[in-house]
Amino acid sequence: MTGSVGTVSNGSGPDRSRSRFFCNLPRKISLLFLVIAFAALVIGGGFAEISSNGAPTSLETAIVRYIILGSLVIAVTAYVIGGRLQADRPG
Repeated sequence: MTGSVGTVSNGSGPDRSRSRFFCNLPRKISLLFLVIAFAALVIGGGFAEISSNGAPTSLETAIVRYIILGSLVIAVTAYVIGGRLQADRPG
């Protein structure tokens, strides 16, 4: 990202259209699913804390694993789609 960073000419804040994640809807969706994957990772760690024997059950582990994996696949796919949309955009 090149150019000046700071407020826009009208003083409303930074230009989000030049941001890597806030430039279009698929990239925003990608960021959302990355946050979901991170939250699942944190929640999965919490399962170990609340389990009676100190280890999460295999069902809890499988659920967290597939949420993280699915979220990362969707995030990468949306990120690539957003990049192609941005490359096709004139300007």
